[in-house]
Amino acid sequence: MSLTLLTRATCALCDHLVLALELMRTRFRFEYTKVDVDSDPVLCKRFGLRVPILLDGDTEICAGTCDPTAVVAYLTAIQDK
Repeated sequence: MSLTLLTRATCALCDHLVLALELMRTRFRFEYTKVDVDSDPVLCKRFGLRVPILLDGDTEICAGTCDPTAVVAYLTAIQDK
């Protein structure tokens, strides 16, 4: 599974989510790509201050203050399919 993490350079919440994702990778099989929304005017306009945003394709797993428990619940549900 490949997820997308929308971030920005000066985002402490983004940094915390990255750490949580790295810990989750010891339990779940997934990759993620970090995308800096400030590098793309369209993404910046669309997502603005909502980062971090974790996506599975078009499915928004979490946004803003991302609760690691919610991410684990999502990954568990996907893994069980």
